[in-house]
Amino acid sequence: MKQIIKPTTDEDLIKEFLEKGGKVSVGKTKPMPSDLGISNNSWGNKMTKEEKEVAKAAEKVRAAEKAARKSNR
Repeated sequence: MKQIIKPTTDEDLIKEFLEKGGKVSVGKTKPMPSDLGISNNSWGNKMTKEEKEVAKAAEKVRAAEKAARKSNR
């Protein structure tokens, strides 16, 4: 099958949008929920109650270590 490359009008559409007063900006995205698994075998599965408690405890320890490092400077 022969592929014919068609001229794109993307540049024309962008130019027209900007001429009409349109504005291009960077949007904000929502952070991923912390209770979703991120490994391949648990992707999309929410953490159990026990796993959430372990994760919160580990986060508290990391925060305390970070605060201790800042105070030692």
